[in-house]
Amino acid sequence: MKRPVIAVVLALLVTGAVAGRPAAAEDNPIVLENQHAGSVGWLPTHLGDDTSGQIKGYWSAVSVKPGEAITLRVSVNPAQSFSLDIYRLGWYQGMGGRLRLHVDSLIGITQAACTPDPTTGMIDCGWIPSYVLTVPSDWTSGVYLGLLTNAAGFQNFVIFVVRDDRPAPFLYQQSINTDEAYNNYPNDGATGKSLYTYNSYGPNTVSGDARAVKVSFDRPYANYGFAQVDEIEFIRWIERMGYDVTYSTDVDTHTNGAALRNHRALLSVGHDEYWSKEMRDAAEGARDAGVNLAFFSSDPSEVQVRFEASAAGVANRVMVCYKDAAIDPVQGPTTTVKWRNPPVNRPEQTMAGIQVASMSTTGNADYVVTNSSHWIYTGTGFHDGDRVPGIVGYEMDRVFDQYPAPSATSFTLLSHSPYIDYRGVAEYANSSIYQAPSGAWVFASGTMSWSYALDGFWHGLADARIQRTTANLLDAFLYGPPAAPADHLVATAPAAVGAGVPFTIDVTAADSSGAAAAGYRGTVHFSSTDAAAALPPDSTLNAGHGSFSATLATSGPQTITVSDAANSLSTTVAVTVDARATSLGLSAPATATAGAGFSVSVTAKDAAGNTVTAYGATIHFGTSDTSAGVVLPPDSTLPGGQGTFPVTLARSGSQTVTVSDTSGLTATVTVDVRAASANRLVLATTASPVAGVSFPFTVMAQDQFGNTDTAYAGTVRFTSTDTSAGVVLPPNPTLASGQAMLQATLTKSGAQTITATDAATASIAGDLRVTVAPGAAATMSLDAPGSAKVGQSFNITVTLKDPFGNVATGYRGTVHFTTSDPLPTAVVPTDHTFTIADAGTSSFSATLWTPPSQTITVKDTTNAALTDTRRIALSLLL
Repeated sequence: MKRPVIAVVLALLVTGAVAGRPAAAEDNPIVLENQHAGSVGWLPTHLGDDTSGQIKGYWSAVSVKPGEAITLRVSVNPAQSFSLDIYRLGWYQGMGGRLRLHVDSLIGITQAACTPDPTTGMIDCGWIPSYVLTVPSDWTSGVYLGLLTNAAGFQNFVIFVVRDDRPAPFLYQQSINTDEAYNNYPNDGATGKSLYTYNSYGPNTVSGDARAVKVSFDRPYANYGFAQVDEIEFIRWIERMGYDVTYSTDVDTHTNGAALRNHRALLSVGHDEYWSKEMRDAAEGARDAGVNLAFFSSDPSEVQVRFEASAAGVANRVMVCYKDAAIDPVQGPTTTVKWRNPPVNRPEQTMAGIQVASMSTTGNADYVVTNSSHWIYTGTGFHDGDRVPGIVGYEMDRVFDQYPAPSATSFTLLSHSPYIDYRGVAEYANSSIYQAPSGAWVFASGTMSWSYALDGFWHGLADARIQRTTANLLDAFLYGPPAAPADHLVATAPAAVGAGVPFTIDVTAADSSGAAAAGYRGTVHFSSTDAAAALPPDSTLNAGHGSFSATLATSGPQTITVSDAANSLSTTVAVTVDARATSLGLSAPATATAGAGFSVSVTAKDAAGNTVTAYGATIHFGTSDTSAGVVLPPDSTLPGGQGTFPVTLARSGSQTVTVSDTSGLTATVTVDVRAASANRLVLATTASPVAGVSFPFTVMAQDQFGNTDTAYAGTVRFTSTDTSAGVVLPPNPTLASGQAMLQATLTKSGAQTITATDAATASIAGDLRVTVAPGAAATMSLDAPGSAKVGQSFNITVTLKDPFGNVATGYRGTVHFTTSDPLPTAVVPTDHTFTIADAGTSSFSATLWTPPSQTITVKDTTNAALTDTRRIALSLLL
């Protein structure tokens, strides 16, 4: 719910102490821009309303780059001229804005009323253009406020963002989506609609009540037209501090999320409740690529939306949100429900760290500090339990134990602020910070009102401690967290290790409370009483912690000391070193069956052959058998220096099993793997069978792993899909050593199958699928009609076949035609040579003239045996 404009006391413009200017404040575009004179002319004096519609307007886009054009559409009631003043919001010596353009005496008309779609409730005004702005090249990226004033003096706002898409450290994301979700223009108590029931009017939609399920960007904002008041104080503060920031909108994140990775941090400042999947994926992908995220309001990414083109075909001008999976026509990862709910199931806190819990309707609560030793509070003077008045509200977030936490190397709750929610229930709000595995930091304020403490312009609640906290965060995004004082070092290692076996030593730089000093920047040095030890090099810690590998070689009690001489820190850990293992023993059965498990035994031994009971290395198993079905033990330890493990191999023949450890010891054993009992017959041939010609093929009895069962001695019967005369299949042979080379003859061309089946066990079977080519041409046939009309052409067909009646598709001979018809007007085909395209048969046309009958003869020009003759009865045409 957006806050109304209130009367502004100009004295507030420059009030509010601010923490010192950061190192970020070099002469970047923001610093240079704010050196220009400011103006308070952007503050309205006579606001119009939606009921009368004295002056309303909207831009054709939410953001634009210098040199690009953006169209303004305005309606005035009654028709009259109007002016446009465009201000850039910033610090500007406390004035809050800079006048960049004044356009006077624009022609104003009363545009058509905006009516909702009866199904979705969407209001798309579709007004005609009133003015086109081509953004000058010297306009600095920022939030730009257009102040519309009609001739009668009534005013309203239109807002847009100027982008420059440069890789500034900070990207400010303006939350346009949520502004449109709450926008119920026209807020006249009769026709306006938003995505909310409480401020929607008129007939019910597909939602089941008056609220819309789609909202258009092609309409004015309700009331005074400036829905982004929650952002003013943050903009004033960040530009006053001189941070190098560039501006965009959440719609830009939707359309070009990859650009987030061009920045050190994404800053979500305004009410940022409505996110598309593209936005969420982009933000989380950027975080996982090392880009920091900061949510300076509550309720980020609570509800999923989709985008559609406008009726005019402009992309991403319609936002879709059904808020109910049962009525959303799109089901799956983009269903428009709360992100934490099915079917989306992506709780907000997995990105932001916390998520919305409730809201207060009785005013803001105090911010109550916890974990005040965290680096984010460095220099603030905060102690646990300290309060910052009135900055927690009106929606509040906290951690939910029933939902997954974000993937984090560290996670800290920074506040625990009690309040009574709108139901009268006792609740609390958290703020949080965590570090992702990528190293990115993610901060969430858990309150809509964090910016109240940054600048006193709107609410008079500026607080130097929150200003310093925010500066610490942004500086950490630029340079890393501020160094936290480390009071002592803590080192842990196993109490007992094997000689020569690497082990892990964990080192923490801790503050006086025992927590890791996340900002520690010292270098630690390792030393040991074991002169033969292999120790880590001098190293730094990550967020106050590090894990290192060390190896001791001399048996007996030893120590490792970790020290930071520069900071006068040191700690020592005691380790008992047991005798070193010099070899691994590996035993296994001499033979095994494919697919049947067997056991191997591993023993760690010293030079004398004794079992090293304190052996602490991790062992790994390998094998020469790389086929499917192999099962090896996972990497394991050897409690007491020995262990037995199950192994399954699958390929027959001589195979090896190998065991090795992290210190370089290895052992290998050979196992003769024998095939399991055959469960199938495998038939194969390299031949290309020809009808009537014997061809070879093999048959093998194999187990499930493809091993030949040499013990198989069954009798095999053969059948074929070719049941024609001349087929010759092997007699029922008995396989020798599980395999045989056999011969078969098939006579029918085309796809054929030979099936082999064990005579005693029908399930042991297999197929050989072949394509049989026809044999050489043995006969020629001429197909012609029995009768024809004198002088009228008719069709004849010549077909070549092999001895088995298959069409001889390989025939490439030349055929010659003759006729008994004596008349010269008789026509028979010319000589024709068969090609691959003919596939053994070809059709021709002929014309005969002499009744009562004549013959046509066809014959191969080189093989006299290939010939045929047909007589055709001839009758006169009537």
